[in-house]
Amino acid sequence: MKKLTYTLLITFISLSGWSQSEQLFTHYMFNRLNYNPAYAGSKEVLDAVAIYRNQWWSGIDGSPKTVNVNAHMPFARLSSGIGINFIWDKIGLDRVFSLGASYAYRIRFNKDDPKKKSVLAIGLNARYEGARSDWAQANEAVTAGDPKFGDVANSKSTFNVGPGIYFNNRHFYLGAAIPRLLANSLYADRNNYSGKVNTYYLQGGAGITVAKSPTVKKVELLPNLQIRINPNAPFDLDANLNVMFFEQFWIGANYRKDDSLDGLIGYQFTNGLKIGFAMDFTTSDLNEATTGSFEVMLGYTFPCEDCKIKNLRYF
Repeated sequence: MKKLTYTLLITFISLSGWSQSEQLFTHYMFNRLNYNPAYAGSKEVLDAVAIYRNQWWSGIDGSPKTVNVNAHMPFARLSSGIGINFIWDKIGLDRVFSLGASYAYRIRFNKDDPKKKSVLAIGLNARYEGARSDWAQANEAVTAGDPKFGDVANSKSTFNVGPGIYFNNRHFYLGAAIPRLLANSLYADRNNYSGKVNTYYLQGGAGITVAKSPTVKKVELLPNLQIRINPNAPFDLDANLNVMFFEQFWIGANYRKDDSLDGLIGYQFTNGLKIGFAMDFTTSDLNEATTGSFEVMLGYTFPCEDCKIKNLRYF
């Protein structure tokens, strides 16, 4: 019975998560397309990333697991960008699937001067979302089937759009977006939903070189911040600081408000491949049920003849 109770608790938590909020990632500085469509094309080459997130719930079946895969690239002589974003989320009895496409119009300033070049982008995302609840699994956890749970799977789907704006240059980036704008959701009762609960995302970061040689940046500080504002939820944010050595190896820490302290480590290969690992240590009351979370990140920045992408200059 305890196992069933925890499984249903996780399911009810996921139902509330079907509203207007994105899944959280500790590697949020690497999958910005998931939050902001205006990020599409900002690398000025084809760039792809995949992140797997696993939240450990001690001894409980149905612990949250999430996969995010996205890719983006510029076109039309860098004046536009396109991207695709895929999310698969498993929690309790539920499976949530999202597939979105993004377009960004990019306005470039001082494009002939690499030191002063900057870009302002305005983007729009369109996405299909689907959810499936397999209530038959709840009956498997009890001796006799409970008709209140049912023995079939329920499915729902929606379509949504969201705008974003993004600015970046050699030294910093700053963006704002509303990933879901329309007044619909995957709630069972949509009559109780109001567009007033949209979640607004603000994200920024910078690169600060603290030690370098004439040819190599030996040490670089890379702070990142993501703020999430929802009128019907507490103020929420992630604050991160990564330190990169020799343009290849980075180590960092992240603070998620009222939730966790996180550690990150990663390596950037000279061929464009990058790998990363993150561990979250829960500091909220959830630490009674979970020992934390971990993420694995794999990315690849495709080389081009006119670009030398060899470091983590992700803004």
